[in-house]
Amino acid sequence: MLAGMTNEETIEIGARIESDGHYATVMFVGPVPPTPGIWIGVEWDDPSRGKHDGCYEGVRYFSTEHSTAGSFLRLKKCNRGVPFMTALVEKYGRVEDENELVRPEEMFVLGTNKKTHVELVGAQKVNMEQSQFCKLKEVSLNGMHVNGAGNMGDIACNLPNIRELQLSNSLISTWSQIIEIVSQMPLLKQLDVSLNRLQLPNVEDSRKNVCVPVEILYANRLNVDWQDVNKFIVLFKSLLEFHICYNRITYLENCSVYIENLTLLNLEGNPIHEWRNVLCLADLKHLETLILNETDLGEIVFPDGNYPTVHFPKLVSLSLSNNRISEWSSVNELNKLQSLTVLRFHRNPLVEKAGGSLEARQVIIAKMSRIKMLNRMEVSAGERRGAELDYIKLYGLEWKAAGGGTDPTKLSSSFMDAHPRYVELIKKLGSAEDSEMKKIESSALKNSLIRVKFKNPLLGDSPDLEKKLPLTMTIQKLKALIQRMFKLPDQGIIRLSYVSQKMIGPEIDLDNNMRDLSYYSVEDGDTICVHC
Repeated sequence: MLAGMTNEETIEIGARIESDGHYATVMFVGPVPPTPGIWIGVEWDDPSRGKHDGCYEGVRYFSTEHSTAGSFLRLKKCNRGVPFMTALVEKYGRVEDENELVRPEEMFVLGTNKKTHVELVGAQKVNMEQSQFCKLKEVSLNGMHVNGAGNMGDIACNLPNIRELQLSNSLISTWSQIIEIVSQMPLLKQLDVSLNRLQLPNVEDSRKNVCVPVEILYANRLNVDWQDVNKFIVLFKSLLEFHICYNRITYLENCSVYIENLTLLNLEGNPIHEWRNVLCLADLKHLETLILNETDLGEIVFPDGNYPTVHFPKLVSLSLSNNRISEWSSVNELNKLQSLTVLRFHRNPLVEKAGGSLEARQVIIAKMSRIKMLNRMEVSAGERRGAELDYIKLYGLEWKAAGGGTDPTKLSSSFMDAHPRYVELIKKLGSAEDSEMKKIESSALKNSLIRVKFKNPLLGDSPDLEKKLPLTMTIQKLKALIQRMFKLPDQGIIRLSYVSQKMIGPEIDLDNNMRDLSYYSVEDGDTICVHC
């Protein structure tokens, strides 16, 4: 203990503190001449919060990762947190005064130029139930500044039935402290330790035969890489779901044996960059859900060349939104995943390249034979048939030029590489007539849009909806869009017609699902009538 500090004032290097709503790690404790007294040198989680990198007036007191992450504070400015049970009592403890549970001045609903105060009924009953700690099954101490387990055994005595625990945004500084808490919860299945800075377990901690029955672990925004993950994951030997989002994970080599039983892995927001890094996970034989949104992936290739691929044999659901995927060859590769039925593919360059989300959806459905759910929307049998028929027509001229019109067995390899399902689709649905084959036009012409109104009797007196549509949209695709817009149970009940703004006359039926809007001469400003 430093001179001038009492037992109550001691603080250790590596401890976590909070000050004015910001979090930091203690890096130095001692004098900083010429100013008298003891200073606490900290590295802020938010590097813009500090003023230096631990070097002050030419003297280095500590080092930080970023050049502006360091500061010196007085001890009185450092909130060092409270033990687990203290935070629990503060959050869930019995409150005798009902006015303390709800502040009437804070209970209101804002309307147009009006504030209406409301009454919360049942707050005291909820507080009574939650204050019986032995009955609690879910506990959230997010942001409650928990700094450790406190007296060993207190948690086990008071919380015997906890299944879910949230310890995110705490002042816990080590994985050892996490284990001291959760080892007292024999029924714990789900743990969230996100938004913490945790010192990695030492070799002795890793060798301890600690029984932590956690099956679902959230470890988001811990500022760790995959090497760090392999060091703390050994503490969790029963994991089935692992969320490790927005960290510094780039490489995924040397996967720990402790994740071999994972059914779900969420890597969203990590700078993985290359698909070959993802392939390091391919031996996870039980993996059913893989989330790779916002991971800067550009191209997908399976090196084995097999159809189906031997990689990810059980993968059912894959999320690839917000990436750099720009070529249809990557979608062709995804069709090699033998169990994949659910795909999320929002906001990739390929979507715009296809002419928009609706056009991209139809091509993805045609290219991927097993997809049943795309971007959280079910792929019906009717939508699949329409997408595959349209695909046959769209690339019919290219197919003929590649040799399909004369000898289908001698198609050029370049065509087969670009359209590996085309022959399969022709066998299933037949080839298109010459008059139905579409010339792939310039993007300016192909993507020309018209603005139409939608009139639906179900809307009553509500104003008509307006939407921009491509002239190349088929009636089948339009029905699929309308089904989602009006939340209709089935496309089969939808009948469409339109009214021209230029010609006075009866409604014109849109009665052929395979024709597009241009076939019916639908123009900008026309009204599409929806009948159910």
